[in-house]
Formats: sequence, structure tokens, C-alpha cells
Amino acid sequence: MQEKIKWDDYKYFEEREFRCSHTGMCHMDEGFINLLSKIREEYGRPMIITSGYRHPTHPIEASKTNRGEHTYGVCCDVAVRGEDCYDLLALCFKYNVPRIGVSQKGEGRFIHIGMGYKGLFPSPAIWSY
Repeated sequence: MQEKIKWDDYKYFEEREFRCSHTGMCHMDEGFINLLSKIREEYGRPMIITSGYRHPTHPIEASKTNRGEHTYGVCCDVAVRGEDCYDLLALCFKYNVPRIGVSQKGEGRFIHIGMGYKGLFPSPAIWSY
């Protein structure tokens, strides 16, 4: 079992941002939060997390055949608009983020930033919603 993250050690993020909207639980991977913090530092503006940890019973995850990255706490979705999308993608490539998804839903647009986990294929991968 992974150790609980010491959220006070993070300048840009709080646990509440990553809690499962279904259960309120938060089991984020510390290595992922460290990577996201490096990206955020260089990004230089707030990152609005629209989805972080999702418990396996979360409706989106429960509908999947296999557990997704969100259930392992190794990814998040970040809201983006306009040029922010390009800037955030450029940093994801710079930091070798292996799994990137781009939502094209207008006002609900987001970037999925994911580290993946052992057994998840394909990785690296980039996709659009």
C-alpha cells in the first residue's frame, strides 16, 4: 500500500483537488504529484484539476473492463483554454509524460496527463476524446 502524501509539502496542489467525486477518497501516487508539480512550476499559472483519483466504483471507472489510470492515482485531467492547451502539451512532452489525452469538448476542454502503470498498454500513447 502506498504511503499517504504529505500535501503540505506541495506549493501548488491540495488533496481536495484530487478527491474522487464519487467517494471523496484520494489515493494519488506521490511520484505523479511530483511530476505534476514540476510541470506546474514551469507552466506558471494555475492548473484546474477536473478529475484526479477515481475509486473503482466511480461510474466512469465501473463501466470499464479494466481499471483505468485514475484508479491508480497516476493521472489527472486539467482544464485548458486557448493557448494554455499548447503550452501545457509542450511541457508534457518536455517532461516525457507517457500518456496524454486531449479533450475537444469546447468549454469542457481538458488535457489528461498520465504516468501509466505496469500492464497498461499502449504506453506511451496520445489520443483525443
